[in-house]
Amino acid sequence: MIDLGLLVLVLSAATAGGLVCLRVLGALPADEADWLVEGVATGFGVVATAGLGLAAVDALRPVPIACLGVVVVVLGRRLLVRALRALDGRQLGAAWPLLLVCAAVLVAETLAMVAPPVGGDQTKYQLAYPRLYAAAGGLVATPWSFWGHMQFLQNFLFAIGFALSDGALARYLNGAFGVLTALALGALTRRHLGEQSGPAAAALFFTLPITWSMMTHAGSDMPVVLYGCLALGALLDWTETGRPADVRRAGLAAGLAGASKVMGLLVPALMGGALVFLLLRRALPLRRAATLVAGFAIVALLATTPCYVRNAVDTGNPIYPFGFQVFGGRHWSAAASEYLADYYRQYQSTYATRRDGEPYAGLAVARFPWDLTMHPESFENAARATLDVSPFMLAFAPALVLVRRRRARVLAVAGLGFAYAAIISTGAWAHPRYVLPGVALLLAATVPAASLLLGRRLAAAVVVLTIAGNLMLISRYLGTMWPDQVRVAVGRLAPGEFLRRYSPRYAFWERANVAVPPTGRVLVLEKIPHPYYIERPFVLGSYLEQGLIDYRAIESTAALAEAARDLGVSHVAVDLSSFSAAGDPFEASVGRLWRGFITAECDPVLREGEYGLYALHAARAAVPGAERLDG
Repeated sequence: MIDLGLLVLVLSAATAGGLVCLRVLGALPADEADWLVEGVATGFGVVATAGLGLAAVDALRPVPIACLGVVVVVLGRRLLVRALRALDGRQLGAAWPLLLVCAAVLVAETLAMVAPPVGGDQTKYQLAYPRLYAAAGGLVATPWSFWGHMQFLQNFLFAIGFALSDGALARYLNGAFGVLTALALGALTRRHLGEQSGPAAAALFFTLPITWSMMTHAGSDMPVVLYGCLALGALLDWTETGRPADVRRAGLAAGLAGASKVMGLLVPALMGGALVFLLLRRALPLRRAATLVAGFAIVALLATTPCYVRNAVDTGNPIYPFGFQVFGGRHWSAAASEYLADYYRQYQSTYATRRDGEPYAGLAVARFPWDLTMHPESFENAARATLDVSPFMLAFAPALVLVRRRRARVLAVAGLGFAYAAIISTGAWAHPRYVLPGVALLLAATVPAASLLLGRRLAAAVVVLTIAGNLMLISRYLGTMWPDQVRVAVGRLAPGEFLRRYSPRYAFWERANVAVPPTGRVLVLEKIPHPYYIERPFVLGSYLEQGLIDYRAIESTAALAEAARDLGVSHVAVDLSSFSAAGDPFEASVGRLWRGFITAECDPVLREGEYGLYALHAARAAVPGAERLDG
């Protein structure tokens, strides 16, 4: 309950700060009924940027955060009251059954968020490093892991959450992105594609199994969907009103999408291109057109850059570790970039065998929409419900050609969604999470198209059946951890016991954290380490990363031991299964090196499942200046 109370306070401060930001930029929506969602979403960007600033000056602590919150609430209190008063419950109309279904799903998700996080990218970097920053009260140098530099807008919002509470607050904030996204997608559909289609589009998206997964597992993809929807909605508002405020708001939302993830940079690029195209079609005077483009670009740039500037300062590369050939970057090399690319190819190849295919390349990408909707389980080692986006979009996309009412807007939304998904799937990675911003826009466009093709009543029945199918898949997902997550939420199961049941890593680190003294430092030998559960100072020794240990330059166990001692390492934790891993020659050679290193240079301390803890022979004290490398 404390975390829910803190969530309300953070949402209030974020909304006030977001509305103030929009007012300062002269970018408030014309309709006050739209202020609340826009304010919260913008406010999350403001709070996250403030979190980065506080972390940079080692002030990521409750008192400075609270003081900042009080200031923004005082500044934006009147705007906040106006936004709340503008809410009109009558707009729900006949959509209340969909609202009840979504509310029930949200309650189930909230219960799942109370239990500690298990698995996925959230324990690798999405939550691990924000929690680390919050514990340190500021940024911690992480040259031992490139994941530490892949901390974008939402991660510093999570850091605010961890600074205020080590409970569920950060995960609640992640879930709030999902709620906001459904509301933003519904508003976009209602205002520009069909008034009756808005609730259906929002409910279809909110009940998607992939939405459940992303709301209960912290990540970076949902914010890109949210800000992409808001940016396009603002741009379409401008086509109706001609208000420069709408263009600036589009730039702000697009910039926040770019600040959420490197792939999110495609949002300001597409929205900027769409704006230029519209200006050319309207043949506006050059000065006025240039002013609009400049307003969009400047605001987008200001919203996008803080996290990339931080990366550039830390590593010399704003998109570290990617783009090494262009920007370079400390603790990295061309060989490391090549091996990272090899790893991604191996990852895609492994799961392509599930669909009896090869990684998507060339014309093979044409198969991706079918696999995306019909075989989502083939993308990761996960249940279908984790990545399912439903076949609704694919089934009714052909009906887009029949649309006549608001045809230009419907096709624009579908076209931008398709462009995003096509560019990401061909130029980066064809994966359900990565193309979700495009999928959401295509879903919004196909709802009115389905209504036109089937008629309103039959289309409503199809929507209901689709939502029922989504819930059925989610119910299968609920059959795994959810009952125990509920027991944690109601106090019937201790969080530690929950983690022992579902996380072998936690079971290992629970014992290892006790065995390693507070003055020790652990070298973690694992291809993809998940440092969330580590409570002792640590250095990650993954060969997937260049980091502080270059396995290409180490030819003996003695050399690896010396490198570890130079880093002040006293203990070594290792994933024992990596000894036999041989996905490629380099991986096999590192596995042999690790086996020899553990045998010749270490003494066993404990074993838990596939993980072992060892004491390094003749470990020296931590070297001066190494403290800031500590996890």
